[in-house]
Amino acid sequence: MRYLVLSDIHANWEALEAVLEDAAGRYEEIVCCGDLVGY
Repeated sequence: MRYLVLSDIHANWEALEAVLEDAAGRYEEIVCCGDLVGY
């Protein structure tokens, strides 16, 4: 099983969308470890 582990997004939605688009179909699960919003 392949996991995509994300962390420290800090509201950078453009980068998050790019990563998710690139990862589409390559991972069974996505785990987010936190820090989704900016300061």
